[in-house]
Amino acid sequence: MAATGPESPKAVTSPRDSENASTSAGKWIHYGGVEIRTRLGGENGAFDGQDRMLSMRADRHKDAASRDPDDFDALYSWALVLQEQAERAEAKGADASRRSDLLAKACARYDAAHRCRPRSHSTLYNWGIALGDRARMSADAPTARQLWGEACDKYRAAVECDVAKTQSTQALNNWGLALQQLATVSRERDEKRRRLLAAVGRFREAIRRDPSFHRAVYNLGTIMYALSEMARSTGGGGGGGPGGGGRRKRNADADAEDDDSDSDADADDSDDGSDDGGSHSGGDDAHGVGAESAPRTPAALQTAAATYICCAQASPGARPVYASSLRLVRRCLPAPALRAGTLLASPPSLPTATSGCWRERRFVLDHEAFWTAPGEGGDDDADDDADDADDRRGLGPLGSWASVPRPTPARGFADADPNDATTTTTTTAPASSGGTRWGVHVNMEDVVSVQPCADASLPRPGHGFRVGLRDGRGHFFVARSEAEREGWVDALTLTRALVCGGRGDALRRELANAGRASQ
Repeated sequence: MAATGPESPKAVTSPRDSENASTSAGKWIHYGGVEIRTRLGGENGAFDGQDRMLSMRADRHKDAASRDPDDFDALYSWALVLQEQAERAEAKGADASRRSDLLAKACARYDAAHRCRPRSHSTLYNWGIALGDRARMSADAPTARQLWGEACDKYRAAVECDVAKTQSTQALNNWGLALQQLATVSRERDEKRRRLLAAVGRFREAIRRDPSFHRAVYNLGTIMYALSEMARSTGGGGGGGPGGGGRRKRNADADAEDDDSDSDADADDSDDGSDDGGSHSGGDDAHGVGAESAPRTPAALQTAAATYICCAQASPGARPVYASSLRLVRRCLPAPALRAGTLLASPPSLPTATSGCWRERRFVLDHEAFWTAPGEGGDDDADDDADDADDRRGLGPLGSWASVPRPTPARGFADADPNDATTTTTTTAPASSGGTRWGVHVNMEDVVSVQPCADASLPRPGHGFRVGLRDGRGHFFVARSEAEREGWVDALTLTRALVCGGRGDALRRELANAGRASQ
């Protein structure tokens, strides 16, 4: 499956420099009020005006750092220029040793800047990019593993610095990409799978913080596809594969308030990022990452991959590679729905759900709503399709339960593969005397939040999530496994973001295409 290529980091020239500079041979450029003529007839690898400006800026920052070794701005800006020089050298086909030397110097400057301002998010983030660039250049597998591990450490520290969780989406995405690269250079299959599952948690947290970040959505889809290929070859979970995403340097301006911090955000447990492959449940662990869980069967993993890639393709700014990747897995979608499966739910109108009220229902999520599929599961009387359609139309925002006779207890799921998110076996309990049909129908435009939750009062197995509505109400649902719960939360979160962003029709078109492809 093709992956998106990384974006080039933001240029480090100032707006004035960018406005007046020209890299075409024979042109005049202006720098500091002085006219400088670029080299005539420049060849590949030759210095041009932009290179000269970068060299002058590097010298200026070097002089400032020499005068004051604790000048954070000088050290940080110097590192940015060195990194930009390395990227330009790569684009012009310069010798690899020169690029490696520039990146090593940039890392040294980031290290010095980090000591001046330990909680600078942008320093740690850009340092991680430089380490990743060095790892990509390394032909030695142990060295590459070490550098990718160090990059993971820097991204993790950057995420930990972002207490407000407003700046770290890109860091989480790049952390996931670094873990994915660690998986490709890992020697053991179990280690590869562990790295990929760790990457799942980073991409998942990125999209929970910013559901419109389509690169992380797509990357999560490629991870699921890679795991499906590993599962197909071994009969169990695992895999490895390419991911995509973007890299973007951050501005140091946002870090000005961190000057007085004396805590070291770069405290790590290992030098090779090995602890990044561990399992975390939920999104509230010490590193602020999402659940590192995924379905285990190839079919369920490919369905998950199709779900994420479909949402990425429906997003504004979707890249061509999303469409080509979606063609590989589109047939796995439960078209015309985005996701379908069995959940435990209680009647929406009950103020308190008692243990005997929970029922299995088959739920469907499409571009408009999250709703109970007609005629699936539950303790209903015999009915026909017309009654089912009438029930759905009459459910209202959160369904209805006209009378509340105590239903036959049906706590928990029927026997099924707990690791397969596509299993839809349901339990049918006998109808209670005077029982009333009920279901859930939630318009996505009314949803304000979707959160996983752990509550001892929820029925077994307790993998619950809550859908919060605009009017303050909400409803709990219980999945049969953590992987299934996280899949529902992701799908609902992404669908809500698309609908609220005016992309509901785009999602509808992609699902319609999937329906035609599966015929």
